[in-house]
Amino acid sequence: MSIPGITVDFDVDNPDLTADADTQNEIFIQLFNSGDGALFDLLYRDDAISNFSGSPLTGKERLEFFKEFLAPKPFLKAEITHAYVAGDVALIGVKFSVDSTGPDGEPVRIEGNCTDVLRLGDDGRWLMSIDRPVAGTLLPE
Repeated sequence: MSIPGITVDFDVDNPDLTADADTQNEIFIQLFNSGDGALFDLLYRDDAISNFSGSPLTGKERLEFFKEFLAPKPFLKAEITHAYVAGDVALIGVKFSVDSTGPDGEPVRIEGNCTDVLRLGDDGRWLMSIDRPVAGTLLPE
């Protein structure tokens, strides 16, 4: 399946973020920037927690938030600050910015840091388990 703007080769029906932090970051960015919340949610385990909304969301609530939040196609830039893999768990630190348009039509920019925890599933795929973006610079440079 070909998706406009997606340049990293991966199985859209069974995405695998891989243990390689650079590849994981590229897939994450491309699916975020696609504007397709349902497709983006495939990067998460069923029981994964994301606080993109400001509150921890999982399952159907997380999916509905992603659909609404990504529909206007906000633009994500993300740079890996650190990455560690220990067995079936990966910890990724990211510095990010998201550019979008507010309800009043004015440009909005959110910047911050994110801590991601990925887990290797029994099916051999790496998926997001915890996604914790924090607006503002709370981590040391």
